[in-house]
Amino acid sequence: MSDSHNLSSLTRKLITSTRLASPPHHATFPDLTAIIADLQLHPTIEAILHMLNSDLTSAHFLVRHMQAPPAVEGMLLHGILHRAEGDFNNARAWFGDVRDACDGFKPKKRDEGEKLEDDVFEKTKSPKQSNETLFSYVYEDEGDANALIDDVEAFRKQKKGDKEGLEERGRRELEKVLEWCKGKFGEEPWKDATKAWVKNSEEISKISGDMVSGGKGHREF
Repeated sequence: MSDSHNLSSLTRKLITSTRLASPPHHATFPDLTAIIADLQLHPTIEAILHMLNSDLTSAHFLVRHMQAPPAVEGMLLHGILHRAEGDFNNARAWFGDVRDACDGFKPKKRDEGEKLEDDVFEKTKSPKQSNETLFSYVYEDEGDANALIDDVEAFRKQKKGDKEGLEERGRRELEKVLEWCKGKFGEEPWKDATKAWVKNSEEISKISGDMVSGGKGHREF
């Protein structure tokens, strides 16, 4: 039953078992998929819990609704998912889009100087972290994000690197995203998940049609 679990207890249970340096083939604890969904947390927080449980399909269903600014949290999780799946170039592309949006630019339009609308840019921020962007909060150095992609790719393709070290870096990354999301969105139920959705750009809409989908939980999507 979901009443025997909450965000804190699930985080404690899952964080130590998270293993994303190698591609997961199934959820670590399949029985937790419905329990996580039944908590009806903000979709980014729910997606993080699914990722901590190595349930990439459930996480992907949620983040595909949050692929454009101001939903930088969903965009970043999308990049992390692609890295976990072994789609490293797409992971780099998503991280670049997040970096652009956090700096106030339309994704992939930084070189042209195309800025986000002021109200959209403001919504990328967190009132709890007024002096930081999501990207700077999660990664101490801008290069850390791409370095983790590079290192996971080298481990997967060439068996180079410290697997346990990669696992720990990945866990810390998701912990930081979770901390940011809890501060920004709270830990209360969001029964209408559609309030977190954003309209995709035309480019993203084309990509979305090819993505995995499937519903979890009992609320509006």
